[in-house]
Amino acid sequence: MDAAKIQLSAEESTLVQNAHWLLTKNNIIEKVVLLFGQLAPVIKNTLHSLPVPLPETILLSSPKISKGEKYEGLPWVILDFPRVFNKEEIFAIRTFFWWGHFFSITLHLKGAYKQQYQAALLQNIALLKQHDFYICVAGDEWQHHFMEDNYSPLQQLEEASIEKILSRNDFCKFSAKIPLAQWEQANGKLVYLCQVLLQALGH
Repeated sequence: MDAAKIQLSAEESTLVQNAHWLLTKNNIIEKVVLLFGQLAPVIKNTLHSLPVPLPETILLSSPKISKGEKYEGLPWVILDFPRVFNKEEIFAIRTFFWWGHFFSITLHLKGAYKQQYQAALLQNIALLKQHDFYICVAGDEWQHHFMEDNYSPLQQLEEASIEKILSRNDFCKFSAKIPLAQWEQANGKLVYLCQVLLQALGH
């Protein structure tokens, strides 16, 4: 092994001797988990008070919070709720925290759910544009970053282009993001954006 590869830079040497920053990072991640834990019952109440009910399979789903360390090398936390995941079909609203980047909320539809709701989404595309949503333009449905090869702002697209994007894959994703600098407002904004997504579905 190249000895130079295991030598520490001055910055790395300082950090490896300082446990406080890592403990602080762990504390922040636990606060995100707590925030998402508080978010889940609010979303549940929203789901059960819709004027047009969602399918029972979706309403009976339970929240799931997961976390990890290395999405593009950085820590992350996810709340999936509501959630229906199987090989052929997906209906999920995914709330995502990505260290150093943003909170995001994503509507992820696949298979029969995409077919069921695509017309309503196109009819309500102006609503999603109004709230700065993006549409997934990639073929990989499991990426969360907002680089131009993954998401495009709806505001920059005509309806014909949106229809063309939707026709490419058996899934679709619409996402909006919230800067981490807006931490104090994140919970309320995520709830509101969830309500926007449900309204765009015709619920």
